[in-house]
Amino acid sequence: MLHMIGNAHIDPVWLWRWPEGCAEAIGTCWAAIDRLEEHEGFVFTRGEAQIYAWIEAFDPALFARIRTFIAAGRWVVVNGWWVQPDCNIPSGEAFIRQALYGKRYFRERFGIEVPVGYNVDSFGHAATLPMLLRHTGSTAYVFMRPGPHEMEVPADFFDWRSPDGSTVPTFRIPIAYGTWAHNMSFDEKIDRHLEMSAKAGQPFMCFYGVGNHGGGPTRETIATIDRRKAAGDPLAFSDPNRFFSETVSLPRPTVATELQFHAIGCYAAASRLKQLNRLAEARLSQAETAATLAHRGGAPYPTAELTTLWQKLLFNQFHDTLGGTAIESACIDAERELGAVISGADAILNGGVRHLSASVRPGPDGRDATLFLANFNATDFDGLVEAQPWADFDSSSARQLLDEDGQPVPFQYVQPEGLTNGLQRILFWVAIPGFGYRLLRYAKDTAGLVPPSVAAPPTPLVGHVVETGGWRMEIDPATGAIARLVNRSSGLSVFTGAAHRGVIVDDPTDTWSHGIDRFGFDGEATRLERVITVEDGPLRRAVEIITSAGKSTLTTRVLLPADADLPVELQVRLDWREQRKLLRLAYPLAGSRFEYEIAAGWVERPDDGREVSGQRWVRAVRSDATVSLANDAKYSYAAKDGVLYITALRSPPFAHHDPVVLPEGASPRWMDQGEQQFSLRIGVGGTRRDAMRLADELLKPPVVTPHVARGGTAPARGQWLQVESASGAVIALKKAENGDDMVLRAIALDEVADRVAVDGAAFTVPARGIASVRLGPDGVRMSDGLED
Repeated sequence: MLHMIGNAHIDPVWLWRWPEGCAEAIGTCWAAIDRLEEHEGFVFTRGEAQIYAWIEAFDPALFARIRTFIAAGRWVVVNGWWVQPDCNIPSGEAFIRQALYGKRYFRERFGIEVPVGYNVDSFGHAATLPMLLRHTGSTAYVFMRPGPHEMEVPADFFDWRSPDGSTVPTFRIPIAYGTWAHNMSFDEKIDRHLEMSAKAGQPFMCFYGVGNHGGGPTRETIATIDRRKAAGDPLAFSDPNRFFSETVSLPRPTVATELQFHAIGCYAAASRLKQLNRLAEARLSQAETAATLAHRGGAPYPTAELTTLWQKLLFNQFHDTLGGTAIESACIDAERELGAVISGADAILNGGVRHLSASVRPGPDGRDATLFLANFNATDFDGLVEAQPWADFDSSSARQLLDEDGQPVPFQYVQPEGLTNGLQRILFWVAIPGFGYRLLRYAKDTAGLVPPSVAAPPTPLVGHVVETGGWRMEIDPATGAIARLVNRSSGLSVFTGAAHRGVIVDDPTDTWSHGIDRFGFDGEATRLERVITVEDGPLRRAVEIITSAGKSTLTTRVLLPADADLPVELQVRLDWREQRKLLRLAYPLAGSRFEYEIAAGWVERPDDGREVSGQRWVRAVRSDATVSLANDAKYSYAAKDGVLYITALRSPPFAHHDPVVLPEGASPRWMDQGEQQFSLRIGVGGTRRDAMRLADELLKPPVVTPHVARGGTAPARGQWLQVESASGAVIALKKAENGDDMVLRAIALDEVADRVAVDGAAFTVPARGIASVRLGPDGVRMSDGLED
């Protein structure tokens, strides 16, 4: 049997902006209604809740017709997600929210459950997706990329298994999700599928319909199916739900790996957009956590506001948007939208902090600047924090930073952001419990203690060595790379060669980098221009290394803490002026294994030079230690001969797709021109849990704000929620969608199950798996990603 799947893949954003995508979606769905009314046997398949939400808002008559055909079983909903996102870049929590908001929408509007996951146009699929699909109620999956020429699988219909053991029956569309005349005739496509079905000895799906900019099945294709059926071909108007229900008991091979890669270039293209995505995910996490803890104390919970922000983020994680393969105007739209998500999350975060701090008693002296510090990660924070405390500053009067018991806290002055008389910024060490808070006072000195000196102006570095009590760094005088970085406590030399070495590499590929699986490694290396000391205090030294190559400048501020247990941070400012080139940053780590964070987990990949996607951290395991690198913006990596490379950005033309050749003399818009900033942290030793913590603290640092509330009675140091875990990580804390329970989500990072205790109540997370629980008056109850 050949299941004929009438569909219309619609890119809401690609070679057009979203308003045009919205219009095309409405027009295409009207065309599908026309075909359904003309042909009694025709069945139409359509996913993505965002499309239905547009139709509900802008064309109620069409929405009513769709509801009628859904009830009749002839309009079939698949996917169950808000859009078809990129399936490597979003966080694990973002994938869960795709299903949470998508499936909730279909349940509320149509009274249906959507069992089939469906991302037919996404460029690759993370190894943890079967786990995330199962955790959110999906029982099968359909994809198309990578195709047979990009990745071999034992069959087009197989069981796909995640590292935790979760499995979903999965179908790879073997030719295309649509019908295009320039590809092959529809009759030829049907013949090819009948041959594949006969060879496999199993039913197959054959997808048809005009896609991308919409259109859907045509009268001609429907008539062709009728003609072939009348001639005796085993064809049926069908849908993916029917296909999987009729084939669930058939034998299938198992694939236990990620499904990669179709287009390696999209993980380094549109780097500003990708950084905004990562910051939006992090800020929403902090905002949701703060709002949840505040709600536990009686504050109202901003459910509607958070839902809107999440849906805006999810829409902009569409694969051509977040993959950076859309036109420039569409990318600009997405940057603005993601900026709005961050701004909205900031407002919610501020509201949560204000409610939480209101319960804490005021500081002992209203004349002093009292700082409220909140940690919205589950793990304890123990490190350096910067703040700009407002006080009547007089350089002739000493000030001290005091803790809750009036004991001095070590600090140093650092350069403030503004250049206004009397404005000071301080750096201090502090420990804050997980999901907890502290109060500190920036007070006039009454104890006769010697205060830190005011921040000195930047000065040229003498020599090429920078040392603190915890770290020693040597700078290559030719390239400006880190020639040596030594942890003085362990004696470990972190790098085995010149690190943070920038190389500009020629990149003639299109925006997707079609047809290759790796970029070059050789090119023009950066050259050192100058080194400046910008901080020199008891807690940290900092130097700024200015390098250049081609027409571009790479400025790196290296922050070396005095404590060897704290990470080294690299704050990078890049002014990029290249075209058809990419920037590699090299980190020789002598790693025997490289582990990359992916959505709600990690995956190990060989150091064979292939370009791969990864999320916030990479962990290099070697004979003498482990080294973890976390960053706040990048998703594209390669490892070769023990060296980790971050592909910081690429500059092809916007939306250039082979085999189109740029006309001679053309002046296209080039990607990622101008200045951008990002940061990396380097941590030595530790587990995968420590790598997660390194990334969490970079993306979700403690919130520091003046403590101005006066009516609180809670102690000056406390913990709102206590979470204990041996090897796992909490990835979400939120209020339940229904009821006042809290929902906590955790993943296990090791090959053994993890026991997580929340305020004394415990639950188990499967090895390399995920668990969601509801926390309420009755204790802990296991749940899922849909909170049911």
